[in-house]
Amino acid sequence: MTFPAAGDTPFTARERATLAAACDGLRPDAAAGIDVPPVMEEAYRSLPPELVAEVRLLLRLLDSRAAGFLFAGAPRGITALSTLEREQMLQRMSVSALPQARAGFQMLKRLAAFLSYSLTNERGINPSWVEIGYSPSPLPPSRAPRLNITAINRPTTLDCDVCIIGSGAGGGVAAGTIAASGKSVIVLEAGPPDQGEDFQQREYEGMRRLYLDRALTASRDASISILGGACIGGGTVVNWQTSLRTPDAVRAEWADQSGCDALASAPFDDALDAVCARSSVSTDESVVNGNNATLERGCRVLGYSSSAIPRNSRGCDATQCGYCVFGCRIGSKQSTAVTYLRDAQQHGDTRIIAQCKAERILQAGGRVTGVEAIAFDADGDAHAVEVRAARVVVAAGGIESPALLLRSGISLPLLGRNLLLHPTTAVVARYAERTEPWIGAPQTILCDQFGDTGDGYGFRLETAPGHPGLLALTLPWTSAAAHRDYIRQCAHMSAIIVLSRDREGGRVSLFGSGRASIHYKPGARERILVQRGIAAAVRVHLAAGAEEVMTLHSRGLTFARTPRTTAGDIDRFCERAAGEPTHGNWSPLFSAHQMSTCRMGRDQRTGVCDSRGEVFGVRGLYVADASLFPASSGVNPMITVMALARMVAAGMEG
Repeated sequence: MTFPAAGDTPFTARERATLAAACDGLRPDAAAGIDVPPVMEEAYRSLPPELVAEVRLLLRLLDSRAAGFLFAGAPRGITALSTLEREQMLQRMSVSALPQARAGFQMLKRLAAFLSYSLTNERGINPSWVEIGYSPSPLPPSRAPRLNITAINRPTTLDCDVCIIGSGAGGGVAAGTIAASGKSVIVLEAGPPDQGEDFQQREYEGMRRLYLDRALTASRDASISILGGACIGGGTVVNWQTSLRTPDAVRAEWADQSGCDALASAPFDDALDAVCARSSVSTDESVVNGNNATLERGCRVLGYSSSAIPRNSRGCDATQCGYCVFGCRIGSKQSTAVTYLRDAQQHGDTRIIAQCKAERILQAGGRVTGVEAIAFDADGDAHAVEVRAARVVVAAGGIESPALLLRSGISLPLLGRNLLLHPTTAVVARYAERTEPWIGAPQTILCDQFGDTGDGYGFRLETAPGHPGLLALTLPWTSAAAHRDYIRQCAHMSAIIVLSRDREGGRVSLFGSGRASIHYKPGARERILVQRGIAAAVRVHLAAGAEEVMTLHSRGLTFARTPRTTAGDIDRFCERAAGEPTHGNWSPLFSAHQMSTCRMGRDQRTGVCDSRGEVFGVRGLYVADASLFPASSGVNPMITVMALARMVAAGMEG
């Protein structure tokens, strides 16, 4: 199977005009030298062909008389409306009773807002940055060690003992562990070969190059934006370094639910210890910046439980901390690119191939025989790659791992099912002092006051680093002027995220093109947890001294402190915030954790893989990433993934 090339069919002139008109309504003061619509088109065309078709249909509908009449009160398409009428049309779409209208608005707003504040001109800056007070990374000289990347320039057949698909928390650890045993390893990574000095640490380039689908991955209804790393080192290169061990209660629950006793065993303890040691996990460099200080201060005032977050760092440079979410230039972030993958090449026979997309698993007689892939060279030309191997480890993440197995014709009842995402939202606050949420260690304070609300499920509060594009994407848009005013103040903002532990899962299936299709809607219990988390985050911000708080609801929900503000006023606002819907594009949700789509289980009725990570019915085929989780972890999953990958790799037969 060869994937259809997304974007082969360009947008029509009318579709481009419609896209430009929508951008005009969203931000009529578009900065000189920043041409957003063409970049939006390029980004959209990188999506699966089926989604590209949906974007184009949306644009055609926006320029119809019916849409103009319904949302602007004028029987004219958006291209024939004035700027003010376009803005009004988009406002009405954002809070429409029609779910499709809200979804269409979010598809346009998120990308347009992000690009408006992250794209740079010919001088390498965005004109809004001066007004915001934002300074891009100073780009310190790179000190990061480099991996050797194997280039593919022709159709190629390769042989190895073990082929690993993915190079992140799962694949990287598996590679290092297996190579140390003397086996030859080939790692296939779909993302680019960027390392160290390649990282320009600019928001647009970082999101475009280092994230899955250019950071446009979302649920089918566009209500949940999904962030996953797609580069050498995967999510460990772009994540926020939060290195939490799997809670003991969760491990016990997993073992009981799955029948896999190893999840609560001493060897799992040893694996957690080992990966934390190799990744230099500690709180030694968990320096509290202005952004994290708001969470720490608010929790202290309220008496909420909080603590310093252990991080996988070693020798951080304060001048580039915060920009490392677009890749660490000096190698201080202990990603798998500078730890386990480096070990695999220094102490074993390991080849790494970047820009190489695994298309299907090859098998014969109930046993894996290799991998069929497509590699792209520096000119963008595609070349067929076949890797012949007696063992294959799939570690492409909770979205791409099940998609690969499905494309490969593997049929198991739970394959792709039980998708869990840790649905996440945020409450943003404005402070009198400068918080500069883009500077400093991304996450260093955790509030676990509500981690278990009585049944093992709850939510945790953390902070989110805020660069202008991400803040613009996230902040509510009730009008162009209001959104612009928020962005102007973002040097004084802090974002507390609500990370909920979900129980009801969605699923990953395939589009006709063979690419992943993501179906997920939070259940009633998940929605309640998110809403309770919003209220808790509001209280923390106000206790920390925030002058104004705002949720992400499309209707706009803000609370400004005055000298007359009372505890009752705060209680009433929290009650109102907790009552507003967050699902169905009434407020954006996010996920950086995709889990449980190839879960461990006793047999094919309860899982996709056995307790060793081997896929039922296909000998020699293993999974080693968050899709193995029997249920959601409730905490940032990197360390858990790494420990599981180490156990899977160490326990492989033969």
